[in-house]
Amino acid sequence: MRSVFWGLLLVLAACPAEVQKPVIVDAAVELVDAGPIDAGPPIPSSLEPTVIAGYPDGGTAPVTAKAEMEPLTSLTVSLPIKLKDFRIRLIDFREQVVTSDDELLADGRTYLINLPEPLKTGRGYTLVLDAELGPIVTDETGGTWNDWDLAFRIAGDVQPEPAARKKPAPKKKKK
Repeated sequence: MRSVFWGLLLVLAACPAEVQKPVIVDAAVELVDAGPIDAGPPIPSSLEPTVIAGYPDGGTAPVTAKAEMEPLTSLTVSLPIKLKDFRIRLIDFREQVVTSDDELLADGRTYLINLPEPLKTGRGYTLVLDAELGPIVTDETGGTWNDWDLAFRIAGDVQPEPAARKKPAPKKKKK
């Protein structure tokens, strides 16, 4: 068996290796301009949502900083980029969250705030976008954003707050 192995090895060693022909590469390359590279939509430099107010009669109007608005029943917030870990709240003049029915649409960039009743006239409100769970708002690419707010006022005279009902004083027991 050893002799067969050594014989086979000798035969293989004696065979000349195949000579490969050299490959000639043409170094002349023509560069073609493919045009601009599409990097997707531009990333905004600051978080500036667009806010549209909805009125009881079905009309709408943009909400701008320190604007005086008619009593409204809804707000539509359009975000320039998809965000993660965020919340949007409407804060009233007492710094309390206004009760509302909120919904983030399937596009992930449109947030609806429906109010059960129109906002009170003569009062200031602030729309706030901030982080819900973490310390900072993030987007789907990992970018970070500062909190954002938009203050506005409802036109008209200030409505007085309803008087709080007083509890009757406890009666003294006779001994």
